[in-house]
Amino acid sequence: MSAENPNVLAEETHASWFWGAILLLPLIGMIRVAAIAPVAGVRLALALSSLILVGAAIMALTGFRYTFTPAGLEIRTLGYRLRSIAPGEIREYAIADWNIARGYGIRGLGNRRAYVWGNSGVRIKTTNGEVFLGHSDPEKIIHDLDLIKQFAP
Repeated sequence: MSAENPNVLAEETHASWFWGAILLLPLIGMIRVAAIAPVAGVRLALALSSLILVGAAIMALTGFRYTFTPAGLEIRTLGYRLRSIAPGEIREYAIADWNIARGYGIRGLGNRRAYVWGNSGVRIKTTNGEVFLGHSDPEKIIHDLDLIKQFAP
């Protein structure tokens, strides 16, 4: 349990220094081109693209934060809540691999979402679809899900 919040059963973070650095690499070239570009529109486009890359890199570096409480699982990044899953919504979960071809970051459409910066994690089947939580030690996520399932109605 967390010392700052006794209701927190566990907290896990899934971040990637590697992908954060990879996302920052193009900035070097973009800044150089923006510095010599004679067209204001090109400079503006490069500035906006640079901001998006910096945001994505910060998201990779700080990662996804998973908070497990008796009320369920909360997924956050950059201080924003992305999703909450109540214990009663969780049908099953298991360790699963993630293929790089599917991409990293926040992935998916409709009732299938993934929060991932690596190749391993846990696939959760809920009453509303599926969620994939990336993590370098998926056994920890399984343990934490076991803890919150005790509070399912």
